[in-house]
Amino acid sequence: MRLLQKLIFGTGLALAVGSALAGVSQQQADQLGKSLTLWGADPAGNADKTIPAYTGGLPTTTASEGWVKGSGRYDVGPYDGEKPLFSITASNYEKYEGRLSAGAIAMLKKYPQFRVDVYPTHRSVAHSSNWLSHCKTNAVEAKLSTTGNGFSGAYSCVPFPIPVSGAEVMWNMATTDLWGVDTAIRQSTWYIDADGHLTDVGQLDAEFAQPYQDPKKDALDDGAYRLQVGTWIGPPSQVGQKILQRVPVDYDKTGTVTWVYFPGQRRTRVAPDYTYDTPIAPDGGAINYDELFGFAGALDRYDFKLVGKKEIYVMYNSNRMIFAPVDKMLAKSVINPDVSRWELHRVWVVEATLKAGKRHVQPRRTLYIDEDTWACVATDAYDQGGALFKVGFYPLLPLWDEQSFGQGMIFYDLSKGSTYIEGHARPNDFIKGSEHLDDINKFTPAALTSSGLR
Repeated sequence: MRLLQKLIFGTGLALAVGSALAGVSQQQADQLGKSLTLWGADPAGNADKTIPAYTGGLPTTTASEGWVKGSGRYDVGPYDGEKPLFSITASNYEKYEGRLSAGAIAMLKKYPQFRVDVYPTHRSVAHSSNWLSHCKTNAVEAKLSTTGNGFSGAYSCVPFPIPVSGAEVMWNMATTDLWGVDTAIRQSTWYIDADGHLTDVGQLDAEFAQPYQDPKKDALDDGAYRLQVGTWIGPPSQVGQKILQRVPVDYDKTGTVTWVYFPGQRRTRVAPDYTYDTPIAPDGGAINYDELFGFAGALDRYDFKLVGKKEIYVMYNSNRMIFAPVDKMLAKSVINPDVSRWELHRVWVVEATLKAGKRHVQPRRTLYIDEDTWACVATDAYDQGGALFKVGFYPLLPLWDEQSFGQGMIFYDLSKGSTYIEGHARPNDFIKGSEHLDDINKFTPAALTSSGLR
């Protein structure tokens, strides 16, 4: 039995947020880079060879024919020439039920046009040497706070590469190297109602600075692991609105601080309610603030139980879908299966259950977190009556030249029959890595106001 299985199952651990937890022993940490990858994935393939061994991900020299280096677009992928191995539909899903999330099964049952085309699995994401250099140290020194609502003693790499609790997995997901050190992206958002009517929710220019991964340092200055600014450039009703967030490593000490700039007033205001299950107004209220990329924000409203690992089909190496023209991306109210790519990957499964005395529109959530990236790749959300009502998929694509990865977001509201898509790329949209931002003063309320236009 592998080390990871011993840690989780051999000792009967399925821990929720509870007492403070220190890092693993040095002996356990020494398995990183040996029986485990440096960030804690199983490097071996599976028994039936449908998941290959991890061999380092795509090299920075990857250059598919037609791909333009430095364009910030990854519309030409290295696996575009492959054909599906097989397809899963409403008529045969029971054969594959053990490798499908509850949400995928629900979609197959509800929508005749929904289809899971399964392609060969490629463990394509590579990580930077700076990020990897901190993994072993984090494994020993990182410590979960008493409430599970923060951590300390870690830097750059995920804090808990050998996790033993659901909260540790959630913090790994929060601090993974999505987008790399610092990135500017332009992405589009769409909403499709139950009748198939498409609404252009808008375009967003976003900049991310990730002090937690600064290669020039080995500790945070002010406890914020990510700084992000978003500026709406469309539709006309949203143009010029900005949002600034500082995301902490310990919510008990410093909660997420959000500021919003309103161009009509030319004022920047603190927005304390932009958290938890508050709907995101500029996105039409279709998703909540804590649903971004599977889960975002404080952990204090849920108990997080680490169920274990599972092999499921997820949206992976999704270049073609994310960069498809919108008329080819959709098939009525769902993502067009002709441009979707599903692969078999190992994921961590975490069950989030609402704590007694807390409130949330989603009392129970299941999260599926990819072992090679610590990114959430699927979610299932249940309503007050225990019915599955919202399904999330987060198509992932490698940014080979940046040694990181990007993601989109797809939400299907089963109760309304609607679809929300964020991260889709129009012809002028991009994902572009950048040099580290030495001057993080641009991520301040004053900078937000001074950069605003009426």
